[in-house]
Amino acid sequence: MKKKPKLKYPQPKAGATIAVREAKAQFSALLERAAGGEEIVITWHGHPRARMLPVEESRGSLRVDRKWLENMKVGISAKSADFLVRDDRDNRG
Repeated sequence: MKKKPKLKYPQPKAGATIAVREAKAQFSALLERAAGGEEIVITWHGHPRARMLPVEESRGSLRVDRKWLENMKVGISAKSADFLVRDDRDNRG
């Protein structure tokens, strides 16, 4: 029987380190802590296996320069990019 190679896991960074069983029992509390900015490392048999981190806030909505889009010609077509985008959207069913 072939022995599996032992995996090397990165060492946990600063923050809380908690075993899987404890993490399962305290998941909601850990989620709140991670959302508050704390990094939580979950271990299995003493080895780091997962990391809970806060989600980065989105950068905001995408702004489109409508004038540029309307004047932009695509390829050999004489149609504007604005027309092609609208046509594609409308014909998707």
